[in-house]
Amino acid sequence: MNNELYAKGMLAMFLSASLASLSAKDVDWKWESFGLPKSELKTCTPETRGDQDFWWKPYFQEKLKQPRHDLLFIGDSITDLWTYPADHQYPGGLNTWNKRYKDITTNFGITGDKTQTVLWRLTEGKSLESYTPKHIVLLIGINNLLQGDTPEDTVAGIKAITDYLRKVLPDSKVLILGIFPCHEQAADPIRAKIRMTNERIKKLADSQNVYFVDIGNVFQEKDGSITKDVMRDLLHLSPKGYEMWDQSMEPYLKAFQNDKPFPVNK
Repeated sequence: MNNELYAKGMLAMFLSASLASLSAKDVDWKWESFGLPKSELKTCTPETRGDQDFWWKPYFQEKLKQPRHDLLFIGDSITDLWTYPADHQYPGGLNTWNKRYKDITTNFGITGDKTQTVLWRLTEGKSLESYTPKHIVLLIGINNLLQGDTPEDTVAGIKAITDYLRKVLPDSKVLILGIFPCHEQAADPIRAKIRMTNERIKKLADSQNVYFVDIGNVFQEKDGSITKDVMRDLLHLSPKGYEMWDQSMEPYLKAFQNDKPFPVNK
């Protein structure tokens, strides 16, 4: 009898521990409330900037004070620096921005961001609260690649962002830009990672709600090299580089905003 009671007691303890473990695992994925599928990948798990939050969170809050336009740009420093003047310590594309985008576009680019920090901004950061842009241009992922994430994991993060945007903004359309090339030489290892990533990003597009275009070749010389005339530090665009981005994207952006077929991307 004692053995039977002991066995029943042990079984009850085991079942209780198992249920507690399962409950803990369910609770651990706090992003379920935002509709994000559980992932073990850091590129797909929303997070802030940790020890950089002292400047990042206030900077993010300032971004939220912008006028809300129908066209939204989301990204990292390459998007952020559209609004920096040519004579700034970090020269950007303000001249072109003021001519082409100032009155029609909201800029949600933040320096240094990766897929996971964009996901945090969209979810817990509530950057889309009471905001329904009609068209979204997304350029993200170079910081993931430069900091060691694989093309596969980087694309998984971009897909998580795109899927979330489609979930919360079902009537909005998303244009994903291929990650721009960087570093001087065409043979630099990062170039191959960028190409592999872009090939995978392309598969996220359905040409109905999600579109893709790669304009990266415009920043390269005939031999594939990049000059500081176009990318001032071989990563961030110069004021001239922003003019080139605008000119190269214009026909695709126009088609995107008017539900027209995209020009053939040569």
